[in-house]
Amino acid sequence: MTDMPLVSVVVPVYNVEKYLDRCVQSVVGQTYDNLEIILVDDGSTDGSAVICDNWASSDGRIKVIHKKNAGLGMARNSGMDSAGGKYIFFFDSDDYVDTKTVEKCVSTAEKNDSDAVIYALCDVYDDGRTSEKEIVTDKTFFVGDEVQNEVLPGMFTYSMGFGISSCGKMYRLSKIKELNLKFKSEKEIISEDAYFILELFSQIKSVSIIKESLYYYYKRSNSLTRTYKADRQKQNDVFLIKCVELARQNNLSRQVINHVTARYHMYSITAMKQIVAAELPLKEKQTELNKIFKSNVLRESLTADVIKLHNKRLGLFYTLLKHKCYFACKIILFLKRN
Repeated sequence: MTDMPLVSVVVPVYNVEKYLDRCVQSVVGQTYDNLEIILVDDGSTDGSAVICDNWASSDGRIKVIHKKNAGLGMARNSGMDSAGGKYIFFFDSDDYVDTKTVEKCVSTAEKNDSDAVIYALCDVYDDGRTSEKEIVTDKTFFVGDEVQNEVLPGMFTYSMGFGISSCGKMYRLSKIKELNLKFKSEKEIISEDAYFILELFSQIKSVSIIKESLYYYYKRSNSLTRTYKADRQKQNDVFLIKCVELARQNNLSRQVINHVTARYHMYSITAMKQIVAAELPLKEKQTELNKIFKSNVLRESLTADVIKLHNKRLGLFYTLLKHKCYFACKIILFLKRN
């Protein structure tokens, strides 16, 4: 590649000293050289800050931002504000990437004049197992209304094999800045990634797809917390309300709203599973589940066109919930808790 545009890579860092070297090494080892690598230390209290500074001392392309802890979204915003590349990536600091990730994405974007490039992910587990997430669409380029009618809804339900994570994608930075987009704080809206993706992909005009697994997503074994947060479902409800408002403001289709609602259902089932897994008396678990089951926001979302977007098992669960078969729903949740 003769004319190599500058590419920004933003890596938020918070208490990941065990994984940080692996992540940064995968970035500095890219076959594409023209990088600015922005490590945003979000107030780490372990050795992560020192590791960031050591990397900056050894590679002139790396700069470090040390800031007070404010969460993942705010850390990404700090990196984005400092970024000057034509394209930008967001990598999480406990993950890592293939050495050709940037080269392949830039080559594809330049060839197709893409506002975004989406590539496949591979899950990595504690025991060394890996599981590739196959991209299942035959198309490798979407343009115009195809982005909003096919790519955007597909991300919210993984129907094409890729989701709403900000990782696993490269973006044209000028488009983000033109739209004045920022990540929301997770204190304001749960799943700041999903809201950011909804904002951005409602406006962009061209998306390329790379079917290779270029990003390795580390799945920690303790990902489902056993401590239920009492306001979790309220946060889920706010997520749906705000996303639907945004979709309507941008004149997005009913199809997009349905897929966003299906994503909300996935968040809701996670909240239910957390209640079942929590160290609470059985009676209290049932009380908390009943609160979710009878939530007006959730009940109004249980339409046939949304339920059919789920797999058979989840579709059955939400059909039972729609018809107020609460006892059956509890049986399913408690049987599936492990």
